Amino acid sequence: MLNRIVNFKNARMVFVMACVFLWSLLIFARLVQKQIIEHDNYARKAEIQQQSEGEVAAPRGFIYDSRMDVLATNTTLSTVVAEPRRIKDIPETAKKLASALGIDRAKLLSRMERPELRSYLVVQRRINEQMEKAVADLNLEGVYFIDESTRSYPNNELACHVLGFVNMNGDGGTGIEQEYDKYLRGKPGRYTFARDGRKTPRIYQTQMEDPPVPGNSLVLSIDKSIQYIVDRELAAGAKAAKARAGTAIVMESDTGRILAMSNYPRFDSNRYNEYKSEYWYNRAVTDVFEPGSTFKVAVAAAVLQEGLARPDEMIDCQNGAITIGGHVFRDHNRYGLISFKKILAVSSNVGAAKLGLRLGQERLYESIRAFGFGSPTGIDLPREENGIVRHWNKWSGLSIGAISFGHEVGVTSMQILNAVNAIANGGFRVQPSIVDRIIDSEGNLVKKNTPERTRILDEKTALAVTDALKEVVLPGGTARRAALNGYVAAGKTGTAQKIVKDPVTGKNRYSKSKYVASFIGFAPLPNPKITVLVQLDEPGNGYYGGEVSAPIFQKITQETLMRLKIPPDPALTPPPRSKLKQQVAKNDAVDFIPAAETVEPVIEFAGNLAMKEDRPGVITVRVASETVVVPDFRGMSKRKVMDLCLDLNVQLKSEGSGVAVSQFPPPGARIAHGDACSVVFAKSGDVAKTVPPVSPDGNSSAAASRL
Repeated sequence: MLNRIVNFKNARMVFVMACVFLWSLLIFARLVQKQIIEHDNYARKAEIQQQSEGEVAAPRGFIYDSRMDVLATNTTLSTVVAEPRRIKDIPETAKKLASALGIDRAKLLSRMERPELRSYLVVQRRINEQMEKAVADLNLEGVYFIDESTRSYPNNELACHVLGFVNMNGDGGTGIEQEYDKYLRGKPGRYTFARDGRKTPRIYQTQMEDPPVPGNSLVLSIDKSIQYIVDRELAAGAKAAKARAGTAIVMESDTGRILAMSNYPRFDSNRYNEYKSEYWYNRAVTDVFEPGSTFKVAVAAAVLQEGLARPDEMIDCQNGAITIGGHVFRDHNRYGLISFKKILAVSSNVGAAKLGLRLGQERLYESIRAFGFGSPTGIDLPREENGIVRHWNKWSGLSIGAISFGHEVGVTSMQILNAVNAIANGGFRVQPSIVDRIIDSEGNLVKKNTPERTRILDEKTALAVTDALKEVVLPGGTARRAALNGYVAAGKTGTAQKIVKDPVTGKNRYSKSKYVASFIGFAPLPNPKITVLVQLDEPGNGYYGGEVSAPIFQKITQETLMRLKIPPDPALTPPPRSKLKQQVAKNDAVDFIPAAETVEPVIEFAGNLAMKEDRPGVITVRVASETVVVPDFRGMSKRKVMDLCLDLNVQLKSEGSGVAVSQFPPPGARIAHGDACSVVFAKSGDVAKTVPPVSPDGNSSAAASRL
């Protein structure tokens, strides 16, 4: 019996020991499985629990002007990020965060409670230093900062419609930022962050897994200094004319490169969301309007190209009226027999209509299309409109007359400028461009733009039209106020009534009070370098293109030519005061303001003419006792020029270094004490390239050959 009990106890012990052994073996096997066989799998799970992953935006590429001055760059700001799954009291955290950041608490709480955002939530992007300090002082669990790159425009409003802006989500909104977004944006990076077992936010560790790849940079054709001139003069001119809006463009005549493009009113690209959306869009390519008389340039060129008129031909303008399709078209003056050139100089509607009739509907339509009307110019800017050109078989009986002087067609500012530019460059329609080249973050070339160039006129035709357009800016033309000092310009005015909806009938009609006033010109002749458009929408203080737009053209073009270091023609500088007084005395049309006996009358330098035209055909000579004759600075060192300007109480605006090669106002002009004189300097090796050789009589050889 005792043996049985002992055997039973031994068996039970063996059984227990066996169970313990098997249990230990099972645990050991399980540990081997977890720690060795499935180690990598569980390590990944642990990492997922301890770490989170986020994406960091890549720095956008820079945008430079043609001289490599920065127009758009990046700055680093903090972004507030949260992990709601690690926040114990979400409502209280949302309340504190919303207060510190100045955002809506209810909306933030709603976002923090969304299941798909439990692991990663961007609370507020790119906060300022004050907000960052306020959030940091809260020391909230599950809330931290990451650095993000944000777009910055150091020149604020400068070229805002060209550059555009970047949305809060990092996409290009308008302008070049939108058009070249795929090149500028780069490749986002990926990072992970972790914390210790105490879940303390202050000891987070962040590791960049895939660094962001910076975007490519753009080098524009825009010249920042010229853009500044255009922005300034367009805004001043639009305000003086009380215009609703305005556009100005400076194009390089031979290549179509845009040196400046401005719209009024402007906006600050850094604070674009503080402006109405209508301020953002580039009117130069988005707005379609009837061009009016500027369109006559294309019609006149087409008639000459087809051999249907001669430059010296006299054309009967029928005392200022012509009937086409049962409608009477009239001129602003009763012109009779005038020359082909005079039709453009005085902007005769009847003359233009008669030229259009010579072409006929089909050829006129084909010529219009050849100039690029009805199609985008191809400029590398977003939202460019086609314009409106109906097929000739849809024209009415009076269409050929109306279209000949710029009605029944719709164009953009870029289209009409490009058409006139084909006259300036000898007959080529060029594809305008804003971006010259794309480079990577190391400065290596990625892509170079090569715009198309198509001949649409022969050189003889272009020169004949240019000769006619020269008369537009001469006394007797419609744009005398566009005349330049030291340079010869050519161009065309345009004054078009806007189409509005009649409040009574609901039908479209021409407004009697709303106009689009334009001037498009090029200079300097005989080899134009730039073509310039100035357009004002609904000017309230005068509405003729020659009255409100031509003076803006004069100021922009005059200073731009100086910036481009194109020397003025010495033969075109104002004559000495004594000779000018003699000319004034012999001119019966001069309205002379007599001077006091003790003060000798002098000529006031008015910016575009040595004698200021206060009204057509009447020159006013002003008496000034506080004026100074501008010296001839050419050939002097910058130090000597500075000393002379100080002695004369004249402000010096200088550019470059070395010796003076050109100046404005030109030598011999009279300006008031305290006025500015712009002088361009160049090093000795560059002087021969910028200044024509001077003959013994003081004239350049080029000028002397024309005298």
